[in-house]
Amino acid sequence: MKKIFFSMLVATMTAFTFTSCEDVPAAYEIPGGGNGGNGGSTETVGNGTAENPYTVEDIKKHGATGSNVFVKAYIVGFVPEKAIDDAKFTAEGCEAVSNVLIAASADETSVDNVMPVQLPVGDVRNAINLKDNPTNIKQEVVLCGNIEAYFGKTGLKSVVWAKLGDKEFGAKPGTEGGGTGITGTPKGTGTKDDPFNSVAANTEAAKLAANAVSEQGYYIKGKVVSVKEAFSAQYGNASFYISDDGKADGQFLVFRSLYLGNQKWTEGQANIQVGDEVVVYGKLTNYMGNTLETAQNTTYLVSVNGKTEGGSTGGEDKPGTGEDKPAGNGNIAIDGTTLTLSNPSVQAGATTVEMVPGDFYTENGTEVTTITLKDGTKIVFDANGEKNGPKYYTGANYSNIRVYKNNMITFEGSKAIAKIEFICDVDKNKNVNCVGNETATVVIDGKKMVYTNVFKEASGGGVQLRINKIVITYAK
Repeated sequence: MKKIFFSMLVATMTAFTFTSCEDVPAAYEIPGGGNGGNGGSTETVGNGTAENPYTVEDIKKHGATGSNVFVKAYIVGFVPEKAIDDAKFTAEGCEAVSNVLIAASADETSVDNVMPVQLPVGDVRNAINLKDNPTNIKQEVVLCGNIEAYFGKTGLKSVVWAKLGDKEFGAKPGTEGGGTGITGTPKGTGTKDDPFNSVAANTEAAKLAANAVSEQGYYIKGKVVSVKEAFSAQYGNASFYISDDGKADGQFLVFRSLYLGNQKWTEGQANIQVGDEVVVYGKLTNYMGNTLETAQNTTYLVSVNGKTEGGSTGGEDKPGTGEDKPAGNGNIAIDGTTLTLSNPSVQAGATTVEMVPGDFYTENGTEVTTITLKDGTKIVFDANGEKNGPKYYTGANYSNIRVYKNNMITFEGSKAIAKIEFICDVDKNKNVNCVGNETATVVIDGKKMVYTNVFKEASGGGVQLRINKIVITYAK
């Protein structure tokens, strides 16, 4: 017995010695040098910067976290449906454009060693997805986004920038103008007496993470370069570009601005025209990490060619105080077929009210406008400038309100709202949960909550919101 034990001990010590000796040079033989994150064996941990990106192992094994962090890895596959266990480690047959899988090794084939990456609509998705770019499989990529749960695992979401080979896509944080091509000299401090010019507005918006909205509002002054969407009586807002001199260089997008006095435009009022000198007030956003603009539902005209008729101009020199206090942003969460809008500034109470579409509509294809609930809360549906507006549809197995791209739903609460739950339907033909676009927004202003099913691509309609039931929970 003693001989057996001694032999085992020697074998163990020998194995340990050989392993230790083999590990010694590995720390100095990092392929390519530095902290690559290229699948090689290394003890070096990245710090999430562009110069020293995290690796998949840094995140999965060492628990690295953060927003707008850089990650270096290999594209190894995609998730075809809703479960990561169905992952495909190939580009063949890929129909998914909204995600890819990355790993430390180009030859990885285990779901336990990958990170799912959500590809937002835009340049990054167009360049990285495997359906349109099958040769990307096993290619090294650097991505910048937020480390968040995705497909039930630690993943990367809100990706704003990617580098594949020597080509870059999207807006790279930390670069001048955030990679958005800002030109010109920024001027102004964003106050009423010293408004931003278009360059300053672009510069400030470029500091924001993808889809983030500035905490405060700013005054911005410029001449109208072009009108993207003129004011209309139906929707009351307009979108247009402004710059210092009315030329395209350094222009900034004023997106869906209300009229003078923070009111909807009405028939008979002067419309916006190229060459007009305007002052607008609104919050800023970096939409999808590649479009700098004012945030809709927070923006309005302060003056046009020096005229301010139509209502108060805000009065207060400090944006965000007094009567022109900008609206805040709520949270959006999706769990299966349930979409939840939350107001982070209040606590939920026990009082609720429900809305079931079939209680208000019976005829198939009915246009949906305003629903008043039994406690006085109003739900206002708006096409928001789109050809397709909210409608009620019913059949043998369904009864729901369908909300299309960029449509708006405004909840005017009888008291402050803590959260709103949409119980949604499934599009069985496409096998899609109809919970709206991932780029949807919710803005809160007092007792009012405004949901917009945001979609900005040149074609397509994104994901519908099909509402089977709404449950509103009021604040304590």
